[in-house]
Amino acid sequence: MAGATGGLGAAICETLAQGGSPLLLGYHHNAAKAETLRNRLAALGAPVATCPVDLQDAASVDRFLEEASALSGGLCAVVNATGPAIPLRPLTEIPAAEFQRILRCDVEGAFNLLTAAGRQLAASGGGSLLQLLTTAVLRTLENDAMSGVPKTAAMGLVRQLARELGPANVRVNGIAPGVIDAGIVHSSFTTDPVAEGVISECLARTPMPRMGKPEEVGALAAFLLSEPASYINGQIIGIDGGYSA
Repeated sequence: MAGATGGLGAAICETLAQGGSPLLLGYHHNAAKAETLRNRLAALGAPVATCPVDLQDAASVDRFLEEASALSGGLCAVVNATGPAIPLRPLTEIPAAEFQRILRCDVEGAFNLLTAAGRQLAASGGGSLLQLLTTAVLRTLENDAMSGVPKTAAMGLVRQLARELGPANVRVNGIAPGVIDAGIVHSSFTTDPVAEGVISECLARTPMPRMGKPEEVGALAAFLLSEPASYINGQIIGIDGGYSA
């Protein structure tokens, strides 16, 4: 799991740990937070370890996958729940350097992880890849370009790899969450009136009048990685209360 210390990443890890799955918690900077999560999940009885990983560094990604394979006795699934801090502003107000920074993290990072993991899974008989996206890939929203644009490119990676790796029994899917009651919704967005407006507008256009729960995202991820989902491939599944309908 890359991005394990984020709100949605941690929720997915907790759901998988409850099922007894071995987990390697990939983190970029926050080692202390990763260790706290590791201790909590280890108490559930699943084998859990932590590992730093920089998805923009191909060698770092390779080391991460090697450790994951060693922990579980062979790689079977990889989840990418990483995401940079983003400004919620009109696209015309985004500086070029900020645009490039976010694309490198979201798109180059997803490319490095998904292609490297895909090669390993194809060589070992198959498995599952899961990329977290955003409901903005299914329905755009004003001032949300730096969420939707990079993740739309990542969605393209998901679909391309699903088609190319499917014959090797590797499934690749994406989850597109709406406003979930976790992580960034409770941090930087609450101090920015424009960002707060984006969240409020998204909720106002959502048929189910509430935020999603992180455990609901965790349950969907666990299903998509499971054997009962073995014929689901190349799909982008919204979990957004109907926002994208």
